[in-house]
Amino acid sequence: MDNAMTKHEGFILDTVLPVIMGQARALNCDPLEAALAVFMSLGTLLLTRGYTPDSLLQAIRASAATTHDAPGGLQ
Repeated sequence: MDNAMTKHEGFILDTVLPVIMGQARALNCDPLEAALAVFMSLGTLLLTRGYTPDSLLQAIRASAATTHDAPGGLQ
C-alpha cells in the first residue's frame, strides 16, 4: 500500500485535494465534509470491487501512521 501512496502522491496533492477544496468552496461547506463525501464514495466503490471493510480500515490505519511525514497542511 505504501508504494501506491508514494506513486500517486503528486496526483493526490496537486489534483484531488484542490478539487475537493474547490467543491467545498463552491458549496460553501466545510472541506472535511466534501472530503468525507469523496471518501465514502470511493470506499463504496472499493467494497464493490472486492475489498473488505477490514482491509480498508487496515489501509487507513497504516496511512495515518505515516502522516507525520506529510506536508504541514495535511497533518
